[in-house]
Amino acid sequence: MVRIINLKEIKHNYFKDKNMVVIGFFDGVHKGHEDIIKKCVSRSLYSGKKSLALTFDKPPQNIITGRKEKKLIISFEEKIKIISRLRIDRIVSVDFDQYFGNLSPEQFCEEIIIRRLNAAEVFVGGNFRFGKNASGDTGFLTDFFEDSEVKINIINLLEINGKTVSSTEIRKFFEKGDIDNIKLFMGRYPSISGKVVRGFNRGSRIGFPTANIELDENYMIPKKGVYFARIKIRGYRKALSCIVNIGNNPTFGLRELLLEAHIIGFGEEIYGRLINVELIRFHRQELKFANKNELIKQINSDIEEGIEFFKAKNYNVI
Repeated sequence: MVRIINLKEIKHNYFKDKNMVVIGFFDGVHKGHEDIIKKCVSRSLYSGKKSLALTFDKPPQNIITGRKEKKLIISFEEKIKIISRLRIDRIVSVDFDQYFGNLSPEQFCEEIIIRRLNAAEVFVGGNFRFGKNASGDTGFLTDFFEDSEVKINIINLLEINGKTVSSTEIRKFFEKGDIDNIKLFMGRYPSISGKVVRGFNRGSRIGFPTANIELDENYMIPKKGVYFARIKIRGYRKALSCIVNIGNNPTFGLRELLLEAHIIGFGEEIYGRLINVELIRFHRQELKFANKNELIKQINSDIEEGIEFFKAKNYNVI
Protein backbone atom coordinates (compact mmCIF):
# COMPACT_ATOMS: atom_id res chain seq x y z
CA MET A 1 0.00 0.00 0.00
CA VAL A 2 1.31 3.44 -0.93
CA ARG A 3 2.70 5.64 1.85
CA ILE A 4 1.75 9.33 1.71
CA ILE A 5 4.07 11.63 3.65
CA ASN A 6 4.25 15.41 3.94
CA LEU A 7 7.72 16.80 3.23
CA LYS A 8 7.64 18.68 6.54
CA GLU A 9 7.68 15.34 8.36
CA ILE A 10 10.88 14.27 6.58
CA LYS A 11 14.14 15.22 8.27
CA HIS A 12 17.68 14.40 7.18
CA ASN A 13 18.27 10.65 6.89
CA TYR A 14 14.54 9.92 7.31
CA PHE A 15 14.79 7.27 4.58
CA LYS A 16 17.41 4.70 5.46
CA ASP A 17 17.08 3.04 2.05
CA LYS A 18 17.66 4.71 -1.32
CA ASN A 19 14.67 5.83 -3.42
CA MET A 20 13.94 6.04 -7.11
CA VAL A 21 12.47 9.54 -7.22
CA VAL A 22 10.11 11.12 -9.77
CA ILE A 23 9.35 14.82 -9.41
CA GLY A 24 6.57 16.96 -10.86
CA PHE A 25 3.41 18.93 -10.25
CA PHE A 26 1.48 16.33 -12.30
CA ASP A 27 -1.71 18.39 -12.70
CA GLY A 28 -4.25 16.17 -14.45
CA VAL A 29 -1.85 13.19 -14.26
CA HIS A 30 -2.01 12.94 -18.05
CA LYS A 31 -0.39 10.30 -20.26
CA GLY A 32 2.93 12.18 -20.30
CA HIS A 33 3.03 12.20 -16.50
CA GLU A 34 2.09 8.53 -16.41
CA ASP A 35 4.94 7.71 -18.81
CA ILE A 36 7.52 9.37 -16.51
CA ILE A 37 6.06 7.84 -13.32
CA LYS A 38 5.88 4.35 -14.86
CA LYS A 39 9.54 4.55 -15.93
CA CYS A 40 10.46 5.36 -12.33
CA VAL A 41 8.32 2.49 -11.01
CA SER A 42 9.77 0.06 -13.56
CA ARG A 43 13.31 1.01 -12.58
CA SER A 44 12.50 0.60 -8.88
CA LEU A 45 11.07 -2.88 -9.46
CA TYR A 46 14.19 -3.86 -11.42
CA SER A 47 16.58 -2.46 -8.79
CA GLY A 48 14.69 -3.55 -5.70
CA LYS A 49 14.56 0.02 -4.42
CA LYS A 50 11.40 1.94 -3.46
CA SER A 51 9.75 4.34 -5.90
CA LEU A 52 8.85 7.80 -4.61
CA ALA A 53 6.86 10.62 -6.23
CA LEU A 54 7.45 14.19 -5.02
CA THR A 55 4.54 16.47 -5.93
CA PHE A 56 3.03 19.78 -4.87
CA ASP A 57 -0.33 20.85 -3.47
CA LYS A 58 -0.58 24.13 -5.43
CA PRO A 59 0.66 25.39 -8.80
CA PRO A 60 4.15 26.76 -8.06
CA GLN A 61 3.53 29.62 -10.50
CA ASN A 62 0.59 30.85 -8.40
CA ILE A 63 2.74 31.03 -5.25
CA ILE A 64 5.68 32.67 -6.99
CA THR A 65 3.56 35.41 -8.61
CA GLY A 66 1.01 35.75 -5.79
CA ARG A 67 -1.79 35.45 -8.37
CA LYS A 68 -4.04 32.58 -9.40
CA GLU A 69 -2.61 32.38 -12.89
CA LYS A 70 -3.18 28.66 -13.34
CA LYS A 71 -6.42 26.83 -12.71
CA LEU A 72 -6.15 23.23 -11.60
CA ILE A 73 -7.32 20.40 -13.83
CA ILE A 74 -7.97 18.06 -10.88
CA SER A 75 -7.88 18.39 -7.11
CA PHE A 76 -4.81 17.46 -5.08
CA GLU A 77 -6.78 14.56 -3.54
CA GLU A 78 -7.71 13.20 -6.96
CA LYS A 79 -4.11 13.55 -8.12
CA ILE A 80 -2.88 11.48 -5.18
CA LYS A 81 -5.47 8.76 -5.92
CA ILE A 82 -4.41 8.49 -9.57
CA ILE A 83 -0.68 8.44 -8.80
CA SER A 84 -1.32 5.77 -6.15
CA ARG A 85 -2.85 3.52 -8.81
CA LEU A 86 0.40 3.61 -10.81
CA ARG A 87 2.11 1.26 -8.30
CA ILE A 88 4.28 3.98 -6.74
CA ASP A 89 5.51 3.02 -3.25
CA ARG A 90 5.73 6.45 -1.63
CA ILE A 91 4.22 9.87 -2.31
CA VAL A 92 5.79 12.92 -0.69
CA SER A 93 3.51 15.95 -0.78
CA VAL A 94 4.89 19.48 -0.65
CA ASP A 95 2.96 22.42 0.80
CA PHE A 96 4.31 24.82 -1.80
CA ASP A 97 4.89 28.04 0.14
CA GLN A 98 7.24 31.02 -0.04
CA TYR A 99 9.97 29.13 1.85
CA PHE A 100 9.94 26.25 -0.62
CA GLY A 101 9.63 28.64 -3.56
CA ASN A 102 12.72 30.56 -2.39
CA LEU A 103 15.03 27.52 -2.37
CA SER A 104 17.82 28.02 -4.87
CA PRO A 105 18.43 25.20 -7.40
CA GLU A 106 21.52 24.22 -5.39
CA GLN A 107 19.53 24.10 -2.14
CA PHE A 108 16.80 22.04 -3.80
CA CYS A 109 19.32 19.47 -5.02
CA GLU A 110 21.25 19.30 -1.76
CA GLU A 111 18.47 19.67 0.81
CA ILE A 112 15.53 17.95 -0.91
CA ILE A 113 16.91 15.40 -3.37
CA ILE A 114 19.95 14.23 -1.38
CA ARG A 115 19.30 14.82 2.31
CA ARG A 116 15.56 14.34 2.59
CA LEU A 117 14.62 12.00 -0.26
CA ASN A 118 17.86 9.97 -0.30
CA ALA A 119 17.60 9.58 -4.06
CA ALA A 120 19.48 6.91 -5.98
CA GLU A 121 18.00 8.10 -9.28
CA VAL A 122 15.78 11.01 -10.28
CA PHE A 123 13.22 11.01 -13.11
CA VAL A 124 11.90 14.29 -14.57
CA GLY A 125 10.34 15.47 -17.81
CA GLY A 126 12.38 17.38 -20.37
CA ASN A 127 10.71 20.68 -19.46
CA PHE A 128 11.29 20.35 -15.70
CA ARG A 129 12.08 23.62 -13.89
CA PHE A 130 12.81 24.09 -10.20
CA GLY A 131 14.33 26.41 -7.62
CA LYS A 132 13.69 30.11 -7.00
CA ASN A 133 12.07 31.80 -10.01
CA ALA A 134 12.25 28.42 -11.82
CA SER A 135 15.95 29.17 -12.44
CA GLY A 136 16.99 25.49 -12.39
CA ASP A 137 16.42 23.25 -15.40
CA THR A 138 17.38 19.76 -16.57
CA GLY A 139 20.80 20.99 -17.64
CA PHE A 140 21.50 22.33 -14.16
CA LEU A 141 20.21 19.11 -12.60
CA THR A 142 22.48 16.96 -14.80
CA ASP A 143 25.53 19.15 -14.15
CA PHE A 144 24.96 19.29 -10.38
CA PHE A 145 24.89 15.50 -10.04
CA GLU A 146 27.50 14.73 -12.73
CA ASP A 147 30.17 13.55 -10.29
CA SER A 148 27.81 12.09 -7.68
CA GLU A 149 26.17 8.71 -7.15
CA VAL A 150 22.75 10.13 -8.04
CA LYS A 151 21.72 9.29 -11.60
CA ILE A 152 19.51 11.80 -13.44
CA ASN A 153 17.01 10.49 -16.02
CA ILE A 154 15.57 13.14 -18.35
CA ILE A 155 12.45 11.72 -20.02
CA ASN A 156 11.46 13.04 -23.43
CA LEU A 157 8.02 14.64 -23.48
CA LEU A 158 5.30 12.42 -24.91
CA GLU A 159 3.69 13.48 -28.19
CA ILE A 160 0.30 12.48 -29.57
CA ASN A 161 -0.70 13.42 -33.12
CA GLY A 162 2.25 15.79 -33.35
CA LYS A 163 1.37 17.70 -30.15
CA THR A 164 3.29 17.58 -26.89
CA VAL A 165 1.11 16.16 -24.12
CA SER A 166 1.00 18.86 -21.45
CA SER A 167 -1.33 20.29 -18.82
CA THR A 168 -1.26 23.59 -20.74
CA GLU A 169 -2.55 21.89 -23.89
CA ILE A 170 -5.25 20.09 -21.90
CA ARG A 171 -6.42 23.41 -20.43
CA LYS A 172 -6.95 24.64 -24.01
CA PHE A 173 -9.09 21.56 -24.71
CA PHE A 174 -11.21 22.36 -21.63
CA GLU A 175 -11.79 25.88 -22.93
CA LYS A 176 -12.95 24.49 -26.28
CA GLY A 177 -15.10 21.71 -24.79
CA ASP A 178 -12.92 19.25 -26.72
CA ILE A 179 -13.76 16.11 -24.74
CA ASP A 180 -12.24 13.70 -27.27
CA ASN A 181 -8.79 15.27 -27.01
CA ILE A 182 -9.01 15.61 -23.23
CA LYS A 183 -9.60 11.86 -23.08
CA LEU A 184 -6.86 11.22 -25.64
CA PHE A 185 -4.28 13.18 -23.63
CA MET A 186 -5.42 12.23 -20.11
CA GLY A 187 -6.44 8.64 -20.77
CA ARG A 188 -9.84 9.22 -19.15
CA TYR A 189 -12.86 11.48 -19.49
CA PRO A 190 -12.92 14.75 -17.51
CA SER A 191 -15.11 14.60 -14.43
CA ILE A 192 -16.58 17.01 -11.90
CA SER A 193 -17.45 16.03 -8.35
CA GLY A 194 -19.48 17.76 -5.69
CA LYS A 195 -22.41 17.67 -3.33
CA VAL A 196 -25.89 18.04 -4.80
CA VAL A 197 -27.34 21.41 -3.77
CA ARG A 198 -30.87 22.74 -3.92
CA GLY A 199 -31.63 25.01 -6.86
CA PHE A 200 -34.78 26.91 -7.79
CA ASN A 201 -36.61 23.73 -8.90
CA ARG A 202 -37.20 25.28 -12.31
CA GLY A 203 -36.20 22.01 -13.99
CA SER A 204 -38.66 20.01 -11.87
CA ARG A 205 -41.48 22.44 -12.65
CA ILE A 206 -41.08 21.88 -16.39
CA GLY A 207 -40.63 18.12 -16.06
CA PHE A 208 -36.84 17.81 -16.05
CA PRO A 209 -35.48 17.61 -12.48
CA THR A 210 -31.74 18.18 -12.19
CA ALA A 211 -28.96 17.38 -9.73
CA ASN A 212 -27.01 20.61 -9.32
CA ILE A 213 -23.37 21.17 -8.34
CA GLU A 214 -21.86 24.57 -7.60
CA LEU A 215 -18.65 24.91 -9.62
CA ASP A 216 -15.33 26.00 -8.13
CA GLU A 217 -13.70 28.50 -10.48
CA ASN A 218 -10.24 27.64 -9.08
CA TYR A 219 -10.51 24.57 -11.30
CA MET A 220 -10.73 24.20 -15.05
CA ILE A 221 -14.39 24.17 -16.06
CA PRO A 222 -15.22 22.90 -19.54
CA LYS A 223 -16.75 25.26 -22.06
CA LYS A 224 -20.32 26.29 -21.29
CA GLY A 225 -22.90 24.13 -23.01
CA VAL A 226 -24.77 20.84 -22.99
CA TYR A 227 -22.96 17.52 -22.61
CA PHE A 228 -23.83 13.84 -22.66
CA ALA A 229 -22.44 12.39 -19.44
CA ARG A 230 -22.35 9.56 -16.90
CA ILE A 231 -23.08 10.14 -13.24
CA LYS A 232 -22.04 8.14 -10.19
CA ILE A 233 -24.04 8.76 -7.03
CA ARG A 234 -22.54 7.79 -3.70
CA GLY A 235 -24.56 4.88 -2.37
CA TYR A 236 -25.67 3.69 -5.84
CA ARG A 237 -23.89 0.80 -7.52
CA LYS A 238 -24.41 1.67 -11.20
CA ALA A 239 -23.36 4.74 -13.16
CA LEU A 240 -26.35 6.41 -14.83
CA SER A 241 -26.69 8.34 -18.08
CA CYS A 242 -27.52 12.03 -17.97
CA ILE A 243 -27.77 15.26 -19.92
CA VAL A 244 -25.64 18.01 -18.36
CA ASN A 245 -25.75 21.76 -18.75
CA ILE A 246 -22.73 23.78 -17.64
CA GLY A 247 -23.41 27.50 -17.52
CA ASN A 248 -25.53 30.32 -16.16
CA ASN A 249 -28.92 29.17 -17.49
CA PRO A 250 -29.46 32.35 -19.57
CA THR A 251 -33.14 31.64 -20.20
CA PHE A 252 -33.79 32.27 -16.48
CA GLY A 253 -31.13 34.96 -16.10
CA LEU A 254 -28.92 33.20 -13.52
CA ARG A 255 -25.46 34.59 -12.79
CA GLU A 256 -24.02 31.73 -10.77
CA LEU A 257 -22.11 29.11 -12.74
CA LEU A 258 -23.71 25.70 -12.20
CA LEU A 259 -23.56 22.14 -13.40
CA GLU A 260 -27.11 20.82 -13.83
CA ALA A 261 -27.50 17.10 -14.56
CA HIS A 262 -30.81 15.62 -15.71
CA ILE A 263 -30.54 11.87 -15.05
CA ILE A 264 -32.57 10.07 -17.70
CA GLY A 265 -35.46 8.07 -16.23
CA PHE A 266 -34.41 8.76 -12.62
CA GLY A 267 -36.75 10.36 -10.08
CA GLU A 268 -35.19 9.85 -6.65
CA GLU A 269 -34.23 12.73 -4.38
CA ILE A 270 -30.46 12.95 -3.91
CA TYR A 271 -29.94 16.34 -2.26
CA GLY A 272 -26.78 16.37 -0.16
CA ARG A 273 -25.30 13.28 -1.82
CA LEU A 274 -21.85 13.33 -3.38
CA ILE A 275 -21.86 12.75 -7.12
CA ASN A 276 -19.24 12.43 -9.80
CA VAL A 277 -20.16 13.54 -13.32
CA GLU A 278 -18.03 12.20 -16.17
CA LEU A 279 -18.40 14.23 -19.37
CA ILE A 280 -18.46 12.00 -22.47
CA ARG A 281 -19.43 14.26 -25.37
CA PHE A 282 -20.00 17.98 -25.98
CA HIS A 283 -23.47 18.22 -27.54
CA ARG A 284 -24.28 21.90 -28.16
CA GLN A 285 -23.75 25.48 -27.04
CA GLU A 286 -25.72 26.92 -24.13
CA LEU A 287 -28.67 28.84 -25.58
CA LYS A 288 -31.12 31.49 -24.40
CA PHE A 289 -34.72 30.66 -25.31
CA ALA A 290 -37.52 33.15 -25.88
CA ASN A 291 -39.98 31.21 -23.71
CA LYS A 292 -40.47 28.09 -21.60
CA ASN A 293 -42.03 26.06 -24.42
CA GLU A 294 -39.01 26.52 -26.67
CA LEU A 295 -36.76 25.39 -23.83
CA ILE A 296 -38.88 22.27 -23.19
CA LYS A 297 -38.82 21.39 -26.90
CA GLN A 298 -35.02 21.67 -27.00
CA ILE A 299 -34.53 19.62 -23.81
CA ASN A 300 -36.73 16.85 -25.22
CA SER A 301 -34.61 16.88 -28.37
CA ASP A 302 -31.40 16.76 -26.29
CA ILE A 303 -32.71 13.77 -24.33
CA GLU A 304 -33.74 11.88 -27.48
CA GLU A 305 -30.31 12.43 -29.04
CA GLY A 306 -28.66 11.54 -25.75
CA ILE A 307 -30.52 8.24 -25.50
CA GLU A 308 -29.41 7.30 -29.02
CA PHE A 309 -25.83 8.22 -28.14
CA PHE A 310 -25.88 6.19 -24.90
CA LYS A 311 -27.41 3.17 -26.65
CA ALA A 312 -24.68 3.29 -29.30
CA LYS A 313 -22.12 3.29 -26.48
CA ASN A 314 -23.94 0.43 -24.68
CA TYR A 315 -24.42 2.67 -21.65
CA ASN A 316 -27.29 1.96 -19.28
CA VAL A 317 -30.40 4.10 -19.78
CA ILE A 318 -33.14 3.60 -17.17
